[in-house]
Amino acid sequence: MLGNTNSELTNFDDAAAYYERARDIQPKNHFVRYNFGLCQLSRGYIDSAIAELAGACYLNPMYDAAQSAFIMALHYSDQVTPDEIIAAIREWGAQLASQHPSKADVWTSRKETTVSRKLRVGFVSGDFRTHSVAHFFEPIASARCRDTFEYILYSNSDNQDEVTQRLRAHTDRWRDVVQLSDTALIELICADGVDILVDLSGYTASNRLAVFAARAAPVQVAYLGFPNSTGLPTMDFRIADVTTDPPIPADSWHSETLLRLPDSQWCFRPFGAPTPPGPLPALDAGYVTFGSFNNLTKISDTVLGCWTQILLKLPTSRLRITRVQSPKRAAEIVAALETSGVRSERIDCVPYRVEAPYGAQFVGVDIALDPFPYNGVTTSCECLYVGVPVISLYGRNSVSRSGLGILSTLGLCELAASTPEQYVDVAIALASDLARLEQLRRGLRGRVEQSPLRNEERFARRFEELLQMAWQQYLGRGR
Repeated sequence: MLGNTNSELTNFDDAAAYYERARDIQPKNHFVRYNFGLCQLSRGYIDSAIAELAGACYLNPMYDAAQSAFIMALHYSDQVTPDEIIAAIREWGAQLASQHPSKADVWTSRKETTVSRKLRVGFVSGDFRTHSVAHFFEPIASARCRDTFEYILYSNSDNQDEVTQRLRAHTDRWRDVVQLSDTALIELICADGVDILVDLSGYTASNRLAVFAARAAPVQVAYLGFPNSTGLPTMDFRIADVTTDPPIPADSWHSETLLRLPDSQWCFRPFGAPTPPGPLPALDAGYVTFGSFNNLTKISDTVLGCWTQILLKLPTSRLRITRVQSPKRAAEIVAALETSGVRSERIDCVPYRVEAPYGAQFVGVDIALDPFPYNGVTTSCECLYVGVPVISLYGRNSVSRSGLGILSTLGLCELAASTPEQYVDVAIALASDLARLEQLRRGLRGRVEQSPLRNEERFARRFEELLQMAWQQYLGRGR
């Protein structure tokens, strides 16, 4: 309980000490191992997090929350291959399906024509609030075709705010379901007559994948919240794009059929009104400042090695690391950089602040450095929108190709690297050409605004075309 309390207060370093002691007292307590694993994720100790979450899963193989967290943790590691991740997903997906056998008989067949009525689409998420998911779901909800579709939102969270209120205004029906059992939620979805049920969580927190495993709707689709297959035989489709999930090898990795949007799988709406890009900070400071705006969990040894090389080859440059929730982990990162020859005064570690003004973290930064293997999505879109170019390293699976996908949509493929060495070279070249960097900064806001990333009407139409395609495939089955 001391560990839990400190975690709630975001004192994760203190919490870890209590969890470790609790684990030593009760090594077979799967709740302790699970909570310790989550704490290590928040602190940025990915190897330890994976070990503790694996321990929780071993002690209680049917513990859904631990299994979900373990699968998520695998995506952050540069030591786990995409094939190993898929193997873990398939194993748990099969177990989840066996725990929650399909209840297809509880909803009557809806293969009748839908010409005379709207297609009912339900969205399930614990993130209908100020959260990354909302940045990309609100454009769809607000620009949807109300004459053709009826949207029902199933909110699996008690955490509600002004973003929640906006989303409620965009929906036809709103359901607060966090208190409902899986059986009760399935019954509600069936009573609502949902044709297509869309999961926006995957294996992230507050998911209701058990409901999808039991097939609560005729057609089930995964989208947005989780960058991989769910492994569920009852999840029919996943919406992606050809850059993040190219047919080879993505199709073979998915239990779902992949439906690909023509451009990016994301359409981004910033919260608030971020300040337009000002003059290039380096011109006034006299040096280039790189920035990392993702959780420490995403700072792998691979990307830390790249940052070390960049800072060594640009001896006047600085690095700002934000979203620090573990002073101990941040100090270790600074110490590792210093051991390699980068003076500690060149590194600025900024504690995570929930109440910070929107966009304030980007002020004074010239270039953002995307993490690997778990690329940023929301952070990258925000960076680009405020005029901070992003250097990204991409790999083989979706989670490591988000940066490439976003940059490709903006016509900035030259900022995406296929190897760590190229990542370093691209960063050094851009930082060494202030004229090019300044020109890029001035044009980024307009480039984003004129791209598919901000064309909400067009994106909503394309998204709903895929929903129609999924429904038509369902209608055609068995004929």
